[in-house]
Amino acid sequence: MQRKILCFVIILILSAFPAHAENAMDYFDLGLKSTMTRTKINYFSRALELDPFLVDAYEKRGMLYFFQRKYDHVIQDFQAYIELSPPKGESYRMLGMGYLKIENYPSAIDNFTRAIEIDKGVSGAYSGRAEAHYLSGSYEKAVLDSTRAIELGGDPRRIADTYRTRAKAYRKIGETGLATVDARSSWMVDPRYAYYMKSFYTYANLEDMRKAGLFAIIGIALVMVFNLRLNPPEKDDE
Repeated sequence: MQRKILCFVIILILSAFPAHAENAMDYFDLGLKSTMTRTKINYFSRALELDPFLVDAYEKRGMLYFFQRKYDHVIQDFQAYIELSPPKGESYRMLGMGYLKIENYPSAIDNFTRAIEIDKGVSGAYSGRAEAHYLSGSYEKAVLDSTRAIELGGDPRRIADTYRTRAKAYRKIGETGLATVDARSSWMVDPRYAYYMKSFYTYANLEDMRKAGLFAIIGIALVMVFNLRLNPPEKDDE
């Protein structure tokens, strides 16, 4: 009888505990599977609360913070990631991007340089350092890094950005012809940046401006014609 009572008490005690302990990897996997940014961050954060050494969670969360423009959090997560994992050029590039966005250009340049030292093929590190150099007033260095990034290639949107950075640097050092070429190249690489052609006209020569004026006249004429056709007829006076 006593044995039955003891077994019953043990069953009651065990039933008071969760069916299974919380596991950091379970939350990490939930973060990977989720489609909502905020939910993903919450899962990765919970995983790190349970296991502060889960390095991949720092990387994933840091990337999400970047797209949310929470750059201080980006810096914190990639600093933690770098401390806990073997050095990777891409992780230093992301740390550099965090510093670039908060306008800490010396730290940005240092981390982009570290990324390049680890992996000379990280095109984005050259692009980021070029922008940091430009914003720091080192226009010649911006041209050199932009050129190397363009040579390495990569994501069209980033290359388009790099052409614009080099165009701005060329303009600062008086190379307006090269600035014009790069402004055009930016648009050709990624047509989504067509609105930046407005900047191109700042660099454009007289012939380009004449062409732009001609297109504007044609556009105005078309608008006037369509307006005339689309206006409803006036009612006759009764």
